[in-house]
Amino acid sequence: MLKDFLYRMSSEEGNAIRYRIIYSFCFVVHSFYAILFTLTGVTELMIFNIISSVLYFAGMVFVRNNRFTLIWVVLVILEIISHGLFCSMYLGYDYQFSLFSFSIIPVTYFITYLDPAISHPIIFSSVLSLITGFSIAESMNVDFIREPVYRFPRQFTESVAMLNMVFCILILISFSIMFIGKINYDLKTLKEQNDTLDRLANYDQLTGLRNRNHIREIFEQYIKSTEPYCVILGDIDDFKQVNDTYGHSAGDEVLRTVSDIISGNVGDSGEVCRWGGEEILILLKGTNDACTALTERILSQIRGTVVESGDSRIKITMTFGLCDYGDAMNIEKLISIADERLYIGKNSGKNKVITEN
Repeated sequence: MLKDFLYRMSSEEGNAIRYRIIYSFCFVVHSFYAILFTLTGVTELMIFNIISSVLYFAGMVFVRNNRFTLIWVVLVILEIISHGLFCSMYLGYDYQFSLFSFSIIPVTYFITYLDPAISHPIIFSSVLSLITGFSIAESMNVDFIREPVYRFPRQFTESVAMLNMVFCILILISFSIMFIGKINYDLKTLKEQNDTLDRLANYDQLTGLRNRNHIREIFEQYIKSTEPYCVILGDIDDFKQVNDTYGHSAGDEVLRTVSDIISGNVGDSGEVCRWGGEEILILLKGTNDACTALTERILSQIRGTVVESGDSRIKITMTFGLCDYGDAMNIEKLISIADERLYIGKNSGKNKVITEN
């Protein structure tokens, strides 16, 4: 549940969620202090905190659709600055209300950077942070220049200071968690985009098989390996007739079906590539005999398959040309040999596996 919430908060729609969390937290804190100052008779700060509570409640409502966020960010900073100054003026600096100004500086950078409505977020946050820094210094000066309006026992002062410290620690912990969640979300999004680009660049979109460019990289690995392997080039028999008779959508379905059958049989024993049109290239680990037996099994399964497209039931066959790694040490030559054997099969009746010239 928490993981899903953090993921949603880090997404594009999460901008409004982040603002609502800030305003909700500020609303709770100011409501607490409005009650505390009412009970202690600090009328000025009671009024200030009531007004602040109303401000943050309104923020929770109006930020719902990511509207007015720039205005609300400025209002939040000004409110926190003003609150620190007023509390220092009426109570003294020892109550540590300026801690809220310290804690809001990293939060400002995090929030504004993630908000698409705010242009030049670093400059914007830096300006707000400088203003916040001056306000902290001014809060300290107020304590030196004048006596606090209200004085309470030392124990009360320390309790409020400790409470403010706890509130600020919670703020920093919360936004550190949000920050980590955002980083993880961005990394996951980047990985998904890279996977998509990899699939677009290296895989055929119709069949899901590797494409011609990608298979060449893998071919190099096979040549460098000491393990035996075979190169098999297959072609769907009379594919043009399938397209002309049943339509291109039926032809696409035939291609997908054949690709699934071959991929399912090859598995981890090799790689399957759509070489072009209705041609499929297979790199298969194993001896000539083992690879021939597997290719025959693939052909047998294709023979027994009926492809349904609309009301049509299409019987298909394939012809394969096979050569092993001992026939040549060059990629182009191995493919050329497999291609020659494929066309020997085509010219001698189709629907077969040819392993020699």
